[in-house]
Amino acid sequence: MRPRNGLMVMTEDDRRRLLDRLERLGEQKVRLMSGVDCVRFFGNWQAAELVEEWLEFKSVERQEQTGLLGRLFGRR
Repeated sequence: MRPRNGLMVMTEDDRRRLLDRLERLGEQKVRLMSGVDCVRFFGNWQAAELVEEWLEFKSVERQEQTGLLGRLFGRR
């Protein structure tokens, strides 16, 4: 992170590293950690927003993968 106008700003390298970390942790752990205290575990408000975007993306990705058979025979 680099300071700009007195605030810390995420660089593209920071974003890439955070996204790699989220992929390593997995959706369930990230959801749990962000529910407890997103800023504490992942960084500033910019990181918290990136985590929310990533979780939304994973949710949409999971829904697209399930398809008809997944909806019929999936876990309930």
